[in-house]
Amino acid sequence: MDWITSGTWDCGIPEKARLESAMNAVVGPDILDVGTRDGTFALTLAQLHSEFKVIGFDTDASSIAWANQKAEELHLSNVTFYELDIFDPKTKAVLGEHTYDTVLIMETLEHLPPNRVQEANDIAESLVKKGGRIIFTVPANSHVSDPDHRTTFHREFIMGPDKVWLDGCPHLWIGWYSDL
Repeated sequence: MDWITSGTWDCGIPEKARLESAMNAVVGPDILDVGTRDGTFALTLAQLHSEFKVIGFDTDASSIAWANQKAEELHLSNVTFYELDIFDPKTKAVLGEHTYDTVLIMETLEHLPPNRVQEANDIAESLVKKGGRIIFTVPANSHVSDPDHRTTFHREFIMGPDKVWLDGCPHLWIGWYSDL
């Protein structure tokens, strides 16, 4: 699969395998990518599935500008990006509650302080339609390579009867989903 990326981060073989494992778990047609960065996942999903409506958001204005410009260049009318913060109350006003069939939070939670992870999870869950899916990926505790990571995750902490491991997600990451 050819991933649409700005090249501002390492999108190597294991990263692509992580993205593909999440891609295979998406249910549509309404998709939200929380912490989208440069929109790599959202852009690629929108290109592959013209029947989907994909929205991505992030706090990084330059990444959001790049993603919106790339969507325009590729004539992808089914994807839109916003500069938003999950903790800002206006985010729900812009995005709506219980609106999305799939909400993805990939490589985002580890950047939050431990005392805000559950809050972010709860907000993200409130954006999922009843019967929808929420997908997560985080670096495994054995792969904390970024000095901006503030929270470490362990598979044992995440395990539960309501969680399904992402098939094919490399062990450098922990990837799972829950149907709500």
